[in-house]
Amino acid sequence: MINLISYPKTMTNTTSGPARVGWIDALKGIGILTVAAGHIFPHPVAKYLYIFHMPLFFFIGGFLFKPSENSREFFTKKAFHLLVPYVVFLCLIYVPCEVSEYLDNKESLKEAFARPVLGGRYLVGWCAVFWYITCFFLVQQLMNYLVNNVKRTFIAWLMFVCLLISYALNRWLPSFWLPWNADVVFAAIPIFYTGYLYKSCQSEMAKFKWVWILMMAGAFVLTWYYPENIYEMKSGRYGIPFVTLLSALMIIFGLIEIAKLTEHSVFVSKPLSELGKASMIVMYLHQPVQLIMLEHLSITSPVLRFLVAVTVSMGGYYLLNNMEIGRALFLGSIADFRKIFGRNKLATV
Repeated sequence: MINLISYPKTMTNTTSGPARVGWIDALKGIGILTVAAGHIFPHPVAKYLYIFHMPLFFFIGGFLFKPSENSREFFTKKAFHLLVPYVVFLCLIYVPCEVSEYLDNKESLKEAFARPVLGGRYLVGWCAVFWYITCFFLVQQLMNYLVNNVKRTFIAWLMFVCLLISYALNRWLPSFWLPWNADVVFAAIPIFYTGYLYKSCQSEMAKFKWVWILMMAGAFVLTWYYPENIYEMKSGRYGIPFVTLLSALMIIFGLIEIAKLTEHSVFVSKPLSELGKASMIVMYLHQPVQLIMLEHLSITSPVLRFLVAVTVSMGGYYLLNNMEIGRALFLGSIADFRKIFGRNKLATV
């Protein structure tokens, strides 16, 4: 889902070209599988995925985050990477779905126009997962400002305050929400910042590999006994204060070590890495595919819908990634924008 974010130059398992952290793509592959499964499989399965699957992507975003002192350039670059595909997929997926809803008198014209403008919690059905993109964009922008203008110790306190605000909203204003899911930023940015900090201490953390994996198992067991120990970030429900956050982080640390272990087997790491690279497209496409199967083809098997949704989404990724216009509009590639529309027009990007 965030494969368009640059990788840290100081960490690489390649000999040339842009540096990549080998296990990150595998981790994103695991993550996007859990996102798709969480939307398709019934609650007894999905509840365990909802502990961590969206926090995982905010954490990865923080790990890959590279601050820029040029805030204008940072804003423009991230807008291209994230918001251009967001708008294009809205037009591709939302418009035909909404026209059908309007013609069937299930939606008013006012609601039809309001949903894509307000975004966030107001996007449902085929576009229900789109909330992540705008929330993630806002988190990136805010974190870039903080890292460049605020002392690290004060940032840590701000993260704690953000957590308190998120819990307060969850407890006393559960119906409160902002356009683009801006209210979820309070819960998401501490996780993002934790990923950013993890980058500098990952070697030390890796020494406790089996501890994290055991703690991950413990977080699942805890959720067995306390079903409220889950994140539903889009709707502003953050589980048990601090406990669910720690549960999510324990699972994330465990999954990181599992992703690293997959590097020893190309038969496992290669498919996961491909899924990770395609995670943004899988995020956009898996819901409409599986909902069409369920609502229009009456295919109720979650296993079949999951397999078809992931396969079709991967096919969409390979198709779009092999075309300049596909990379420019659907993957947010600035380089391909320049090729298509002329370098002069995008000289300031």
